[in-house]
Amino acid sequence: MRAFYLVVFLILSVYSYGEEYVYGNVLVLPSHLYSIVVSKSHQKTVVLQIKDGYPVVVDEFISATGLRFGDKIKKGDMRTPSGVYFPVSFKPDSQLPPYYGAGAFPLNYPNALDRYVIRRDGDGIWIHGYGKKELLFFSSKGCIILKNNDLERLSGYIKLGRTPVVVQERFVKLPLGEFKSLRKEAEDFIEKWKDALLKLYRGDDTQLYKLYSRDFYSSAGTRYDQINLYKKLFYAEGDNEPFIVLLNKTVLFDERENGKRYIVAGFQMGFLSGDELKGMKKVLYIRLNGEKPEIISEENF
Repeated sequence: MRAFYLVVFLILSVYSYGEEYVYGNVLVLPSHLYSIVVSKSHQKTVVLQIKDGYPVVVDEFISATGLRFGDKIKKGDMRTPSGVYFPVSFKPDSQLPPYYGAGAFPLNYPNALDRYVIRRDGDGIWIHGYGKKELLFFSSKGCIILKNNDLERLSGYIKLGRTPVVVQERFVKLPLGEFKSLRKEAEDFIEKWKDALLKLYRGDDTQLYKLYSRDFYSSAGTRYDQINLYKKLFYAEGDNEPFIVLLNKTVLFDERENGKRYIVAGFQMGFLSGDELKGMKKVLYIRLNGEKPEIISEENF
């Protein structure tokens, strides 16, 4: 009987503990880029790179986030916002008070999701150094703080406007099968969006409307306004063949404390407008909660 229970235990152990887990926030990333992922609960920052199709840690740092726990709600609440952001500039220490240490990378907070959907306000969310010797956990006003030598090392992984920074309550670890499924769902949706834009060249907007939430809002306005904007961009002249290409795709998974889940997809988009070739960097915010993925906001970055 003891041997029987031992066999059962070993079988259950394989099924319970044998599945491989990976960092789930970084689904797709160009080989020349890194992604920065911050866990507020762990007070830790990791740098990820895609190797052999999956995210792996290439560096890690101790970091401090907001004085108050939870997701940011409003200006001055001393919380660090969860979400996906991009460093937009670098401020050297010569331009900053000593508190900011070796320098700072301002992030694009609030992004379109913050501004138009969640309705968060405030600004000035940075990754910055620390002017004192010892770093205190949960000590910032909302920024992400690293020791000076760690910030200098982290700066080697950052490309302004291109390196995604994913801030979460805790690191998202997914079973390998679930990670693959989520990545496929995201990539399939992006391809549907691209195909719907191609149909728009010839006046068919029905497929595009299906991919946008009724709650959609951006700087262009409602989803109706957004699709009308695309119609103006993608008007066809004569016999020109429709053309859209998506380059340097970056696809991130953003899981919030309130249970809401988003895919954030950024890419360089080249397209034909009339007889002119144009380009822009586009970021789509795709809400996963519900029966099907749907675009809830977007912006040009």
